[in-house]
Amino acid sequence: MSFNTGSFVGKLIELNHSQQSIQTLSGWAIHHRRNAQQIVDVWFQQLTKSPKERKLLFMFLSNDIIQNSKRKGNEFTQEFSRVLPDALSHTYKSAVDDIKTVKQIDRILSIWKEREIFGKDFIEKLQSYRPKALGAESQDTDPVDSSITSPTKKRIRSTSDSAPDPDTVIRSLINLERSSALQDSRIKQQFSTIPNEVWNVQAVEKITDRKRLESLLKSVDSSYDLISEHRIKLQNEFQERNKVATMLKEFVMHQKDQLRNVESRLTEYQGKLQKVQAVRAQLQSHLNSLPDLSTVTTALEPLPEPGSLFGGTDD
Repeated sequence: MSFNTGSFVGKLIELNHSQQSIQTLSGWAIHHRRNAQQIVDVWFQQLTKSPKERKLLFMFLSNDIIQNSKRKGNEFTQEFSRVLPDALSHTYKSAVDDIKTVKQIDRILSIWKEREIFGKDFIEKLQSYRPKALGAESQDTDPVDSSITSPTKKRIRSTSDSAPDPDTVIRSLINLERSSALQDSRIKQQFSTIPNEVWNVQAVEKITDRKRLESLLKSVDSSYDLISEHRIKLQNEFQERNKVATMLKEFVMHQKDQLRNVESRLTEYQGKLQKVQAVRAQLQSHLNSLPDLSTVTTALEPLPEPGSLFGGTDD
């Protein structure tokens, strides 16, 4: 399948902040690296048109394309170097009041400098577009975040930190199942339309009709793009499932720790309950041993008659 500008614009519009979305589009762009100039030009045009909150997403995409395409050639490094000064100037200006976005861009530039993706002078030129109003003290000095240098290696909290939040675990599982490449009916339908000759080299050798061969070549190119896209999705899903599996492992470990804590506390309170029951039994026993005053009667002399209290005289 040949490069199509409209198709690329559509993919950029659908791009989201998920690791899978960025890597899938990055892989698609790298596959079409022969059209690197067009891809970078469209990327820059859409960056300048995009809402403020999506501009950082375009920077993440460029970072992934630049780093992962280097082993196949320098096409994208050269083409991006052509537009990055204007792109960084534009993106930094749009984020002048957003320190979080500025620090993310700072970090991407630090990565490029550290890994020598671009020359030192060029990186310093890009850094010069950073909003001066924010001051140098707000510039990122933290260690490089692996989730930016390589989206496939997002950090996962260890059990020494707080355990994964249950809502995060549930949401990750739901998202994983909803976006599973294994359940993509569209891909299954497209695979069913691939001619059998695409899979059979010997059958191709038997074709002598030129038009048939040219038609088959188009089918092979289209099939190659389809398979490459599906392979990238499967790779991303594998990484996501591995991340979720690690998260679940940490979550289960945390639950086992909590189980032991609850068991220990249960034993403690069962002991306290037994002590209270013993005290209650002792109190009841002691109470039962005391006399019942309500049943005690005392013999008292009858009160004297009123007349006897005063000396009576006979008239």
